[in-house]
Amino acid sequence: MKTLIFTHRSDIDGMGGAVLANLAFDDATYVLCETFNLQEMIKKYYENGNIYDYDKVYVTDLWLEEPTLSLVAKDERLKGKFFVFDHHASALNENANKYDFATVRIKDEKGKCCGTSLFYEYLVNEGYLKKENKIDSFVELTRRYDTWEWKNIYNDEKARELTLLFDSVAQEGYIKLMTNKLKEAAKEFSFNELEEMLVQNKKRQVESKLSFYASKMITRDVLGYKAGIIFIDYEYRNDVADYLRKINADVDFVMMVAMDYGTISYRHVKTNVVVRKIAEHFGGKGHDYAASSPIDGESKDEIIKVLLRKNKV
Repeated sequence: MKTLIFTHRSDIDGMGGAVLANLAFDDATYVLCETFNLQEMIKKYYENGNIYDYDKVYVTDLWLEEPTLSLVAKDERLKGKFFVFDHHASALNENANKYDFATVRIKDEKGKCCGTSLFYEYLVNEGYLKKENKIDSFVELTRRYDTWEWKNIYNDEKARELTLLFDSVAQEGYIKLMTNKLKEAAKEFSFNELEEMLVQNKKRQVESKLSFYASKMITRDVLGYKAGIIFIDYEYRNDVADYLRKINADVDFVMMVAMDYGTISYRHVKTNVVVRKIAEHFGGKGHDYAASSPIDGESKDEIIKVLLRKNKV
């Protein structure tokens, strides 16, 4: 079966979709997308007709918007083989669940969902993939990290180590590494000696970076909240807020400007802040406690205003 998967390029949840597709199908092509260019990438495949060459088309860990949702729903050649698996509140705001091809679920009996867990459930239920302990473990570690349950519920360092390994080997390296690891004969999911070394080296690097970022943070009043603003490398966005909580930083949330990815990431420091709403103010989307917005011309102007003066935005 010839399959095409559009998935998030920025984290292990997006990578999980590509890995599972490699395991389930002999001919899987994955397209790694940014949060805010998915519609454009699908449009390219649609306009040149290439999207019709595939038996199945999947979108994982990313949300579709209008008019793409309606475009797929009205296309008789496409709608029966097109499937979306997402867990972002912003996708619910787009009313994506009204379409038969879209599965948008924030939480179930296992806890908070992620794109990888929803896609895995589908692949098993449809008979494309058999359940195995090592794949179960991989999916669960991915889910725990992506939903932050590794920290808030389970204190599961192995889940964090999985994303540290991803940061060490980057997108293509991670997909290849995890695909091969899960195809091996071993019944359990574990790191080998080299992978453990990469993880430990990355931990030391992260601690040094977080201390540096915290020392460079500036504070501004944004939408009535005290915001910490930091220019960062994108890969550290999930660790910064946790570090700020650990040192009791006096901010409500943190805005992390990652010029290398062209995005601003928002994370809550205090639980009274819904950063999704703040991201939406700057043209973004996401979860209540983790969201992002693109750095385009308009948002650059907004950022400059925030940085140059302390009055409310």
